[in-house]
Amino acid sequence: MPDGFFRPNGSRGADGFDELAAAHPIGPGSNVGGINNYVLDPDSANLDQFCLMYANFVNRTIKGLYPEPTGVLLKALNQNLDFFHSASGGCPQVFPYGKPQ
Repeated sequence: MPDGFFRPNGSRGADGFDELAAAHPIGPGSNVGGINNYVLDPDSANLDQFCLMYANFVNRTIKGLYPEPTGVLLKALNQNLDFFHSASGGCPQVFPYGKPQ
């Protein structure tokens, strides 16, 4: 570590994030077809739409990676999605594989 380097005391969170996001707004989207080709996605969530971000992650990312899981994998995915939802801050729960029984 360089001279004079120190870790701040205490845990860190999202303090100051609002100011940073306001100073450097970036609309939701992704690189399409390569690097430095950022395309806005009007159907995606921005950082103020956490519930939409949660729903998109579950329905697009997880469902896209695991389109038709069965058995132990399905059980593990449902359990992890339940844990993930418990941290969503009250968003409506999404069940991409149907409600577990």
